[in-house]
This record gives sequence, C-alpha cells and structure tokens, in this order.
Amino acid sequence: MEQNQQYNAYPPQQPAANRLQPTGATNPMPPTGRVTPAGQVPPVRQAPGQPQPPYGQYYVQSPYGYAPYYPPKKKKMSVGLIVLLCIVGACLLLGIGVLTGSFLKNSSSNNNSGAANPDTPSVNEEYDSLNDNALKPGVDNGGNDLSIAIQKEHGKALSAAQIASRVKNSVVGISIYSTNGVLQGEGSGVIIGTNSKNTKTYVLTCAHVIDEKETYVYKIVDMHHKEYLAAIVGFDASHDVGVLSVEKTGFDPVTFGDSSALKAGEQVVAIGNPGGSEFFGSVTQGIISATDRMVATDDQTIACIQHDAAINPGSSGGALLNMYGQVVGINYSKVALQYYEGMNFAVPSKDAVGIANKIIKEGIKTYGAKIGIEYYVAASYFDDNYKQLIINSISEKSDLKGKAEEGDFIIAVNGKKITDKYMIVKIINQKAVGDSIAMTIAHKNETTGKYDTKDIQVKLIEK
Repeated sequence: MEQNQQYNAYPPQQPAANRLQPTGATNPMPPTGRVTPAGQVPPVRQAPGQPQPPYGQYYVQSPYGYAPYYPPKKKKMSVGLIVLLCIVGACLLLGIGVLTGSFLKNSSSNNNSGAANPDTPSVNEEYDSLNDNALKPGVDNGGNDLSIAIQKEHGKALSAAQIASRVKNSVVGISIYSTNGVLQGEGSGVIIGTNSKNTKTYVLTCAHVIDEKETYVYKIVDMHHKEYLAAIVGFDASHDVGVLSVEKTGFDPVTFGDSSALKAGEQVVAIGNPGGSEFFGSVTQGIISATDRMVATDDQTIACIQHDAAINPGSSGGALLNMYGQVVGINYSKVALQYYEGMNFAVPSKDAVGIANKIIKEGIKTYGAKIGIEYYVAASYFDDNYKQLIINSISEKSDLKGKAEEGDFIIAVNGKKITDKYMIVKIINQKAVGDSIAMTIAHKNETTGKYDTKDIQVKLIEK
C-alpha cells in the first residue's frame, strides 16, 4: 500500500499502547504489525516514555547519547561578590584590548614584509572537524569513481570477537547536526572504500538517515570518537540506501559477501551504534530467520533479510556480517511493538551494493517511484485462478486518474498476473520516476454485472 511518508532521522514516537507496560498490564496488542526504521536517537526533548527515577526527572542529549540531567538549584549572589566580579571583568576587558592592539600591529608588520605567517595551520587529513565548519553542511565535489563488488566466502569461519576486531575501523557513527550546532540524531555507516585519487572515503548507510536533509550537517564519527565533516553523495529512498563522502582517508573498507547465499539458521553478527555514538561499535549476535521478507514501512516496501541479532535506534546503516567477516546486509529496521521480540531486518548486500555503485556513479537523489494509489488484496475474487488487488483510492497526481476508478481490480502488471500483494511493489522498485508500466484493469459493468478488462499504460510519479 502506498502512503505518503516523511523519512526521519529517528523513529516516530510510539503510541502509548506500544510503550513498555508494568508486569501484568492488560492493554491489548496493537492491531498492526508494521515495522519502523531502526532510525536515530531523537533530538533533545523531554521523553515521556523514558524511565524516570533513578535517572532523574529529565533526559537530555549529550554528544554521544543520552545522559541524565538534573536541573541545578539557583543560588543568590551577595552584593559584595557582584562588585568584585565587576572589577575583575573590567580588568580583563582592559587586558584583552591591549593584547588585541599588539597582535594587530605585529600581523600588519608580517604581511607588509611578505613573510609567511608561522601560525597558519597546514592542511592535514587528520584534522578533527568537530569545531571546523561546525555549522556548514558538507558539499561533495564530484570525482566519484569507486565501484564495490560482492566476494565469495573464503578462509575459515571467525568468532564474533574476531569479526568485531577486524571491522572496528570499518563501522562508523553518523552524527546529524542542525546548522546552529544542535545534535538532531545519530546513526551508523560502513566504510566501503576511497576514490581513485585516494582523496576521500565513501560511507554506505540507510537513506532514511540522510535523505536530502541538505540543511543539516553530517559528520562521521570514528572509533576514537573524532568527527569529520561529511557530504551527501546520493541516496535511493525506495531501497533505503544512501552514500556519504568524507575528505579523510585511513579507514579500513569492509568486504561484501553474497546475501543470496544465506540460509535460515546461519549465524550473523550485527555491529553499529544503538542509542548513538555513546555505544559506538556495539556487537550483537544472532541467526538468519528468513532471507526474503517484504517489509512495509508506510510509503515503501523493501525485500529484507530477517534476523534476530539485536538492533536499536541508532543502528540504522550498521553492518550485518556473516561468520567470515563479510557484510551481507545493512541494518534497516525492527518490529517495535509490544509482545514482539527479535524481529530485525537488513537490506541485502546483493541490493545495497548495486544501488550504492549507481549512486556513486550517477549522484542519484530519489525517493523512488510509485503509481499514486492505495490498494488492498481482494477479499473475494471475480476469478478464482489468481489474486487481484482492489484500488481503494487514486491520488490527484497519479497518471491512473481518469483511466481507472476506485473499486476496480488490478489483475496483471506488465503482462504478469498478480500472484501476491508485493508483486506490484517489486516491479515498481525496478523502475524510475517517469517510467511507464502496463496494467490490466477489471471494471464492473453496472448494466451487465460483468467485468470488462482493459490494458492501460501508467506513468510512475515520485514518492
């Protein structure tokens, strides 16, 4: 079902019925099983759903995650102390004025003599950009020519500890700031390589972490908690894949394994930053639950790997690795409903690698294509030989407007009969905005009571 969605850097607030309840709570299970993107840590705000004592009355966002905050008690200053502070302040201002005048004089003298200023910092790729361009969004300057590939399993299987040690410099944090320096959210990413000139490094993450929020400032956080200004290369929100670049080298790129070779029951390891960079590089282990799950999150439906290695808000864009230390998925979302546990999802490497290569080559920034309709599986069929989808509503912007009506059946797409409710989504996900698909529509003739079928061409619009 297609619906409008705003991709957020953090998951939406869960309804009250979905929050953790005391033992013995009798609130009914929510009627829907939709999942929400693993998302990012929410911005600074009072969080009603957060625990209270012993953590204090409020929770606030620190640079690397949540930290308890206790409002300070206000104290009154004595008159004598105020007078003393005024005298000290006046002396400091006088001293600063004298020093500033001396500095300007020396600076002018140096410039006139043509000598180089010894205090001018040299360019160093190891710079910490936490305070450099702190309020300026990064701009990717092009020259992007990296191509990544999937490799076969090789060598011996590793332990979780060995895998964590191998990729500790390959899985990074992503911090999202507003232009006034306020931390808006945090996510995860994996290092995938450098350009041919070895001047910048590429980071693969989820589109919902970065998707075209160009007024935000993105920074990569390394294992030493140093931050480096990053820029958006591109993203494809229909597959939830995005790429950043950072003008720094020295990271270790990951290797990608073949997600299509995975089998249910295989062990996997998830590495990311649940809760933000305060918990940088957290390692969890689990198994593959299923290899081809269609996961719906409002305006998108993605074929995912289902696994039970724990992920949480902030894990989005982190690595799901096989036991050979190869990335087989990019962690994407989890079921965040009461009574559900261990249902986590990742974008398969076979999809993520191909899309990332296309983003780097073409600089794609798209939210994906759609028909512009809402539909559901027919409760009854006018032909028992195959399934149909009933059109529930048609957007005013849809090319289908005027070509079909609410209540009509969709019985085939591109000449293929509908076999399941996700078939149409899989076809659309392979198309771009402006492409056309062929649809076979069945409309009930009110005079005869029979269904008339017709083939139409429908142009896809942007989500």
